[in-house]
Amino acid sequence: MQRSELEARLKGWADEYGGGKYEHVGWHSRNMLQTIIEHQGFIPDSRGYVPVPIRSAADEIEQVVNRMEAEGWFKQGRVLRCDYFLPNAPLEVRFRNLRAIGITLSRASYYDHLAQAKAYVAGALKSAEAA
Repeated sequence: MQRSELEARLKGWADEYGGGKYEHVGWHSRNMLQTIIEHQGFIPDSRGYVPVPIRSAADEIEQVVNRMEAEGWFKQGRVLRCDYFLPNAPLEVRFRNLRAIGITLSRASYYDHLAQAKAYVAGALKSAEAA
């Protein structure tokens, strides 16, 4: 999978799951990351309107990210969510949001975790295409 294709898929996922399609997007608005922070890293069962998964491209990415987080790549998954769900937020706001759920990272570590998460997603998507 080419880098530009992966970026397009991740941006589409962020639009759908980060708020873009159903809520106002922006680092100052309420979105999935804010909900995760408020619930200390977990998404509550009764969180209001949840779109029915229809196996869209965004649903596929969300499934991969959920699997990544469940398989011991929790920090990478949360960094990926933070980076794409808050695309216009200053880095300090992203760090503050991550610290609120117990993840403290340096700038270099943040970008390492982001690269690892993207590699995980790219590999999972490539495996799915081959199957």
